Amino acid sequence: MMPHRIDPLGEAGLQFYSKVSASISHEIKNTLAVLNESAGFLEDVTLMARKGMNVDMERLHSLAGSMLKQVQRADTIVKNMNRLAHSLDESWTQVDVNSLLELMKNLSERTTVTRGFNVTVAVSDMPVIIATNPFFLENMIWLLLDFAMTVTGDAKTIEMQTVKADPGARIVFSGLDRLTENKFNDFQTERVRLMLAMLNSTLQTDKNNGMITLNLPGNTESPAQ
Repeated sequence: MMPHRIDPLGEAGLQFYSKVSASISHEIKNTLAVLNESAGFLEDVTLMARKGMNVDMERLHSLAGSMLKQVQRADTIVKNMNRLAHSLDESWTQVDVNSLLELMKNLSERTTVTRGFNVTVAVSDMPVIIATNPFFLENMIWLLLDFAMTVTGDAKTIEMQTVKADPGARIVFSGLDRLTENKFNDFQTERVRLMLAMLNSTLQTDKNNGMITLNLPGNTESPAQ
């Protein structure tokens, strides 16, 4: 009996979701650790006050501000995770590429910073709306960013830029000073090719300027299943 072949697109999607979820859980855990430490200090201050000891009100004020920042940070992390989860609600819908690119920068930040990379995003002044599969577009951006980190220059800086096209949009990854034809060919695995087909999109390279462009159509029809 032949072993069951795992769907490459489904496998890629699960791996992407798993990696992002793990990263988010670490971020939330770090936030909770800071809040837990702050709560311990507040408990100590309460005991001191009960014993009639002087309480440093300025330090308490600073602590309250720090705790509020951590709560806001956790709220942002959860909102980003919620946006990612809801990208699976519809297989083909209209999205703002600007907003989606900002989301992917935030979701990948722990991974990129841990690996020592600086990622910037340049978006258009106006919304760039296309019809696409949001989850697989996010996955494609994740894969491209992961690849980009293997071919950057010494500055270890990557810029992701949204460019409005007529019709559609382009997402340009620049700073890829070590991009070569062989490395780009190695990147184009079966899952990448299937994902590009799912998105009705193409990739093009400019090795002289260290750039990869993801071309996204503006059509409103989903690809044939």
